[in-house]
Amino acid sequence: MNEPPARIRIWVALDESPRSAAALIAAAALAAAFDAELAGLFVEDIDLQHLSGLPFAREFSVLTGAGAPLSPDDMERIWRREAAAAQRLLAEAAGRSQLRWSFRVARGRVTAEVNTLAQAFDLIVLGKRTGIGVMTVVHTMARLTERQTKAGPVLVLFEDLPTSSHSLETGAMLARSNGAELVLLIKDGDENAYRAACVAALSGLKARGMAGRCVRLNAIEGDNLVQAARRERAGCLVLAGRERFLSQAGFERMLDAIECPVVLAR
Repeated sequence: MNEPPARIRIWVALDESPRSAAALIAAAALAAAFDAELAGLFVEDIDLQHLSGLPFAREFSVLTGAGAPLSPDDMERIWRREAAAAQRLLAEAAGRSQLRWSFRVARGRVTAEVNTLAQAFDLIVLGKRTGIGVMTVVHTMARLTERQTKAGPVLVLFEDLPTSSHSLETGAMLARSNGAELVLLIKDGDENAYRAACVAALSGLKARGMAGRCVRLNAIEGDNLVQAARRERAGCLVLAGRERFLSQAGFERMLDAIECPVVLAR
């Protein structure tokens, strides 16, 4: 008997930040383009749970700026409210495009959950910060989704056609759905090698009915990617070889510093 093809699944980490709302929009666009399942995850950050038990922990009102003690029970209440809001918005985003969807809540750390789920999902979209601060400001996701989404270019890290084929396709899908420019980040110290890689990358895009431009990177480390995203005012960053990035030193710091959703492809 012929087995039916496995469903493509796209995983998105959700919280109440503007970047998370942008990540949900990007993930939903990809799920619609690839006829994929949209899977949302809300992570109850254990570091924040530990912080809430300290005497200096405070919850600050967005409207008044007033602070109040933040206890573990308060944290549980906030998590329940945020998880319910995240699930509602995921369902609404999936409903608009008639997507299959699922939602789960886990307690731990975002990067640990990503590593756990990485093998089961085809694409991972991250818009959630992995770190915490002494003060946390809670927004409502309903308001965030009403805002105009960032229309900045889609950045794709390009290394070679076999390695970057999936990320090129993913970036092209996002750029097409958002009417955004496609920018290819190419790391090469030698000018001739850079130009050859740029020609190969643009040829790969042309085969997908897209155009773009190339930007030279000194290195692929997190700081360079953050600087490139800021300089280009990126709307999204697409990276291939996700296991390599998930195990890369400083990747968590990059996720905290970057201001746009990050899409991790195989």
